[in-house]
Amino acid sequence: MHVYHVNVHHQTRGGWFGYLGGTALLFVTVFWQLGSPTFWDPDEAHYAETTRELITSGDWLAPTFNGQPFFDKPVLFHWLQAVPMRLLNDPEWAARLIPAIACVFLVVLTWWLGSTLGTREEGRLAALIVALNPGVFGLARYAILDAVFALFLFGGISLVAVSALRDRPQLQYPGYVLIGLAVFTKGPVALVLCAGALCLVAAVSTDVRQRFFRLRLGVGLVIVAGVAAPWFVYMTIRFGRDFITGYFLQENLLLFARAPYRNQPPWYFYPEIITLGFLPWTALIAGSLWDTTRTRPRQLQNVDLLLWGWTVAVVGLFSASSFKLDHYIFPVTPALALICARAWNATPHREGGPSRGTRTGKMLVGPTCAVLGIVLAAVVVAFGLRRALLTPAAGLVAAGVATTVRRRQSGSVPTAILGSLGLLYAAVIVWVIPDIDRLKVIPEVAAWVAHEAHPADRVASYRLNRWTSAFRFYVDRPVALLDGDDETRKFFVDDSAFFCVMTRDAYDQLRKAGVSMKIAHSREGLWATSGDVLRPDRFRTTEFVVAVSASGEHRHAASRRPRD
Repeated sequence: MHVYHVNVHHQTRGGWFGYLGGTALLFVTVFWQLGSPTFWDPDEAHYAETTRELITSGDWLAPTFNGQPFFDKPVLFHWLQAVPMRLLNDPEWAARLIPAIACVFLVVLTWWLGSTLGTREEGRLAALIVALNPGVFGLARYAILDAVFALFLFGGISLVAVSALRDRPQLQYPGYVLIGLAVFTKGPVALVLCAGALCLVAAVSTDVRQRFFRLRLGVGLVIVAGVAAPWFVYMTIRFGRDFITGYFLQENLLLFARAPYRNQPPWYFYPEIITLGFLPWTALIAGSLWDTTRTRPRQLQNVDLLLWGWTVAVVGLFSASSFKLDHYIFPVTPALALICARAWNATPHREGGPSRGTRTGKMLVGPTCAVLGIVLAAVVVAFGLRRALLTPAAGLVAAGVATTVRRRQSGSVPTAILGSLGLLYAAVIVWVIPDIDRLKVIPEVAAWVAHEAHPADRVASYRLNRWTSAFRFYVDRPVALLDGDDETRKFFVDDSAFFCVMTRDAYDQLRKAGVSMKIAHSREGLWATSGDVLRPDRFRTTEFVVAVSASGEHRHAASRRPRD
C-alpha cells in the first residue's frame, strides 16, 4: 500500500513536470519574441496591410491592399487579425498573435485527437512533436492565414472522424461548422481536401465507409454553405465579373492549372518538405508507411487509415497543382505527428501486420538526431555563424546518442530529443533572427520616407519585388507600385515632388535612361526575403536608395542635401 502511494505520487509529480516542460517548449516555439522581428515575408506584410486598411476604411466586407480590391482570399482571417491590431500598439506582435494562438490550439487539438482515438501517451507525444515542428515555429511567427486554416480544417475533419469512429454523432455538427470556417478562411479547397480524404479511406475500408454513411453529410454541406457562402454571394453581387475572375478563376482554377511564375518546384517537392520538416522523426514516418502499404486494409486500424488518407489527400492535391508553396501542406502536420507517435509507441505486430518498418524507423530516430546536430555544427563552422549555435548542435548529438544507447520502452517520451529541439529553437530566436533583422533595411527606409514626405508628395517603389508589401506597410500611405515600363514612364514624367525607393542598380539604370532625380537617403541591407533566404545568390546585401526629383522644391530637410 505504501509502495502504491509512492508510485502514484511519483507519477503525479512526473506528470506535472511533463506539462510544465511541454508548456515551456510551446511558449518558446510560439510566443517568445513574437513581435520582435520586422515583417520579412512579403505575404505577412500584405495581409497585415490589408487588415489595417479594413480597420481604417470601415468596410469590413471587401478587403483592399493599397486601396485596391484584394480578391486573393476570403475576409475571415482579416476579421480575426483585426481584433489584436485594433487593441495592441505593437503592429508585428498584433498581426502575428492570431496565427500564434491558432498554433497553440492546433497542439491541443492534436493531443485531444491522439488521446481519443489512441492512448494518452500517443496524444501527448504527438502534441509535443507538433509544438516542436518547424512549420509551427515558422507559421506562428508569420502574419498569414495558414495556421488558422489548418486549425479549422483539421479540427473539422477530426470532429467528424471521432463522430464516426467513436459513435458520438453530436460531434459532427461543430465539425461541419469548423469546415465551413476553413472554407471562409481559404476557399473551396477545404471542401476538396475533406472530400478527397474521406473518399480515399471509404474506398479501401468497408467499415469506415459504413460509419461515414451513417453521418448526416447532407446536413453538413448545408451547415458549411451557411457559414461560408454569404460572403462569396455578397462579393459576387458587389464586384460581379471582377470577383469571379479574380478569385474563382485566377486564384483557384488557373493557379492550380498554370503557375504564374517560372521555375516552380517539381512534383516531389512536398515529400521533400516532409522529409526535412519532420527530422528527426522522418524515419518513423517512412517505417510506418512501409508497414501500412504491406498490410491489407482490413487488418489496419481505422485510425491509421484516416491519418494516412488525410496525408495522401493533402499532399496529393497540392503536388498536382502547378503552383506550390511549402506551407500549403501544413494541415498534414498533426496527422503525421500522430503517425509518428503511434509508431513510437507501437509494440511488435500491434496492428496485426508486419512491423519491421516501424521498428527500424524507431531505431533510426536517435542516430538521425545525432547526424542533424553534426550537420548543424558543420554549417556553423563553414559559414562563420555564431559559435553559440554549437551549443544546440552538441545538444542534438548528445540527445541522439542517449536515445540510441538507451532502450526506450513503449509509451515513453523521448525527452532528450524534445529538449534538444527546444534548445535549438531558443538559439535561433536569440541569435539568428536578430542578426537577420539587423540586415532588413526596408522598414527603416519606409519609416524615413513616412517622416520626411509631405502629404502632397507622391510615394512609390520601383521593382522592389518581394519587399514591396513591407514598404507599403511601414510607409503607411498609398504607394505607386512601379514595375512595368508604361507605369514607370508615366510616374517620372510628372514634375511634382516624389519619393521613390529602389535598389542602387535600378537607380543607375533609370538615370542612364534620362530620369532626372537624386538620392536623398540610402541604406545597405538584405535583398533576400524569407522565401528565398536559403539561396546563396539571393542572400546578399544590396544598397537601397530613396530617390527624389532633381528639380523642384521639396519640403523635407534631407532632400535639400541630395547626393549622387
